[in-house]
Amino acid sequence: MLSFRKPSGSIDIPSLTQGSGSATPQDLAVPVATEPACLDQIARHRRILLLQGPNGPFLARLRDLLTAKGCQVTKVNFNGGDDAFYRRGDIVRFMQPMVLWESVLRTLVAERRIDAIVVFGSSRRHHRIAARVAEALGIAFWAFEEGYVRPDYITLECGGVNADSPLAPLAIADIPKVRVPAKPRKFRHSFRKMALYSFWYFAGGMAGARRYPHYQHHKPFGLHELGQWIRAAYRKQLYRWQERPLREQLLANDHPHFFLAPLQVYNDSQIRVHSPWRRIEDFIEWTAHSFAEHAPADSVLVFKHHPMDRGHTDYAAFIEACAARFGASGRIVYIHDAHLPSLLHRCMGLVTVNSTTGLQALFHRVPVIALGRCFYAKPGLTYQGSLDAFWNDPGAVDMRVYSRFRNYLVRVSQINSSFYADDMLVPVPEQRRKDLQRRKLARLLFVAGLVTADAYSGRVWDITATVNLLAALLVG
Repeated sequence: MLSFRKPSGSIDIPSLTQGSGSATPQDLAVPVATEPACLDQIARHRRILLLQGPNGPFLARLRDLLTAKGCQVTKVNFNGGDDAFYRRGDIVRFMQPMVLWESVLRTLVAERRIDAIVVFGSSRRHHRIAARVAEALGIAFWAFEEGYVRPDYITLECGGVNADSPLAPLAIADIPKVRVPAKPRKFRHSFRKMALYSFWYFAGGMAGARRYPHYQHHKPFGLHELGQWIRAAYRKQLYRWQERPLREQLLANDHPHFFLAPLQVYNDSQIRVHSPWRRIEDFIEWTAHSFAEHAPADSVLVFKHHPMDRGHTDYAAFIEACAARFGASGRIVYIHDAHLPSLLHRCMGLVTVNSTTGLQALFHRVPVIALGRCFYAKPGLTYQGSLDAFWNDPGAVDMRVYSRFRNYLVRVSQINSSFYADDMLVPVPEQRRKDLQRRKLARLLFVAGLVTADAYSGRVWDITATVNLLAALLVG
């Protein structure tokens, strides 16, 4: 919580230079990549170490691709969810306290003669340690992430992603012009498959908790987490009904002049690692105070909840209290499920910490101010002044600069694929796909009968074995 200086409601705001995370000294030469991002960049290494990946079978499929190209692949599993989706090959299970991870990793790299480490997201604690080890030992560190450009893309960069991206230190003038990317392939049911894989990942994590007693996931394994996802489904329907008047007001032709502040998930590592705050509430409070003090009197500030955070948090009371404290009741509102592109089409400017929603806003010609370290917070692309000044003169997006940056971004960091719904890594002919689906259904019915019989047999039920069996059945 930010400290309050006097009862009037003014607050002590931490100093932060806009775009400081992307600034580069003029005398520092920054290498400019031009090679298109692709999985073959990883396959050029001979001995590869995989750490944690996205929920689901993506890393197992990547292993098959790499081994087919002659690579030696080792995988570290950190919990039962990792075990559920990665069960074959050279597997090392890290079950010790995290304080021992660096020494274990260094030993593993030396013994396997690893020349590349591959992770998903570079801000998890064990991945940050791995990045330091890779840099110290002079080996490659490749990081996947959800697509900077969504949907239908995934991110792959060498050195890190988001604020750690090699794009971060590049000035706009240093970015070469590249061709407009081809129209991407589309992927169906990606979110549904991600939800299914996440369910089985958490089920595996719960089942393997005793096996990995020291592991701490960024979203705790347990029935409480499952309950929050169930609550999210209920809240989605509730908010759709409750927020209809506000949604219609914001999307009407005569909508009020409003600024949009999309919130990131409550435990986003980008907030903790690459911003001056530790909590979303601190960002809300600071933004609300600046808006109340400096924005035009006829403007509105809209905080939009993150859709993946619907069941975990609700900032309604907090935002209402901030608005009242700063004398802006009625001018600061909160919404959950309005269509984001429609909001972007109508808003005057977007305030974010470092979310890739900022890139979506630029696409819609919306001025953006990024308050944390961010790879796209560059002079000429995003607003570089203070937040207090942004409300009155956010400027305009130079679409020629944006197009140049986006085309380069897609070329060097984006792969037209999906972690959850792309058969690119393991192409399956259509007839074989249908045969596999029929076999899975038959096995599902057979295994369901065995599990039911086992559960009522009077013997101790081995839930770990059951979860692993079901995961093997459903994800192949």
